[in-house]
Amino acid sequence: MRFALVVLALGVLLPAQTRSRKAHEHGSAKVNIAFETTKGAPKGVMEFESPADSIVGFEYEAKTAADKAKVTAALNTLKARFGEMVIFPAAAACKVTAKSAKVAADDHHDSKQKGGKQEQHSEVQAAFDVACAKPLAGLEIRFGFTKVFPKIHDVDVALLAGEQQASADVENDKGVLKIAK
Repeated sequence: MRFALVVLALGVLLPAQTRSRKAHEHGSAKVNIAFETTKGAPKGVMEFESPADSIVGFEYEAKTAADKAKVTAALNTLKARFGEMVIFPAAAACKVTAKSAKVAADDHHDSKQKGGKQEQHSEVQAAFDVACAKPLAGLEIRFGFTKVFPKIHDVDVALLAGEQQASADVENDKGVLKIAK
């Protein structure tokens, strides 16, 4: 219950720069990370959101068997390899576990007409649990999104850990998020 409140607080408390991106910008993604504490053996949650094109390769509703297979494969890759995209320090011995991953219609984007056809937009949304065996205080989180999904080049990362609020704009996997001591 407490983590749910912490995650909800991310959207309200973090600086406007992490929320200023358009709701649907190809090549970009958002990651929210929340820990109650960075001491002891911290446990936390992560939320991920990106246009489906960056993960699946298209945004229309999958209707054919081939398209459904692409969606399944992409979501399985996301769930299995998220620990390679948000890289916790080895010293903390963190384990990332997928809770959910889905493709959903983009509720934030107005549909436009193009040649009489409606544009379709969808988002990939995923949630993960994180359990670390050792403290995170004083360590850095690194990133490897483009190694797994090459279309993702810009990621807004927000962190709420204990009393710390931090954000990072990660471009082409360059950038770190320092956790306060």
